[in-house]
Amino acid sequence: MKLTEQEIRSNQLRPDSLAAAVQQVKANGYILFESVLDPGFLDELRDAYMALFDRYMLNPAPRPTYNHHRLDLPFRHPFSDERVVSHPLAMPVVDALLGADCICPYFASNTCLPGSHYQPVHSDVAALFPEAGLSPPAYHVVVNIALMDTTEENGPMEMWPGGTQYSTLPPEEIEQASAAMHSEHAVMPAGSLLIRDGRMWHRGTINHSNGARANIALVYVRPWLGLRHRRLIGIPQQTYDGLSPRAQQLFRFAGIGQPVNDDLLA
Repeated sequence: MKLTEQEIRSNQLRPDSLAAAVQQVKANGYILFESVLDPGFLDELRDAYMALFDRYMLNPAPRPTYNHHRLDLPFRHPFSDERVVSHPLAMPVVDALLGADCICPYFASNTCLPGSHYQPVHSDVAALFPEAGLSPPAYHVVVNIALMDTTEENGPMEMWPGGTQYSTLPPEEIEQASAAMHSEHAVMPAGSLLIRDGRMWHRGTINHSNGARANIALVYVRPWLGLRHRRLIGIPQQTYDGLSPRAQQLFRFAGIGQPVNDDLLA
């Protein structure tokens, strides 16, 4: 979805854009806002992330089977900037789907390296009532921030839109079912926001390029789900006090007063 220059400059969605974005997530499972991060800030964010990732790669810990790497991010600048943790173009969509009392219990990244393999097709969160064959409205929304151009060559996420977010199939049946269904690749310019229902089926793909493909991943959930799916995010008290009231609300169940997570073995 291409937003207008005015929307990007003002960081404010028009009412019709917000309604359309929410409708797309409900119907298809995702919406993409292209190239909305300020280029200067994006450069700073990418450089800081790749320096962090380079440190991670020096660690001799075992590597993921599929060469798709997840890092918990430290809650410090530039990662803790409001344009990351509570982007004003993403939050109205998230709030419309989850309610304004939602929280952010997951603050991490996904990096796909050359030589990666296909991940199994999966959902990021379990169905709440699989035995009933019923699926409620959204309760888990992921916002991915593209740190670099995501192309067909460098391992874009493959998604199965159009209703898989409401599926109650058991995880072991998803792979077989997806083989006969339409899928799409999340190709997007750097600085784009991908907002998706975490239940939508997806997988990491093969990176055929010579470089990394990285994005930031934040998960927003209804408060009662956050108590179950929480990963402790350390936020020093001074950092928390400097956040906007909206960001403070999103991270109110985080490790406030705890040191920044800086364990690259995680």
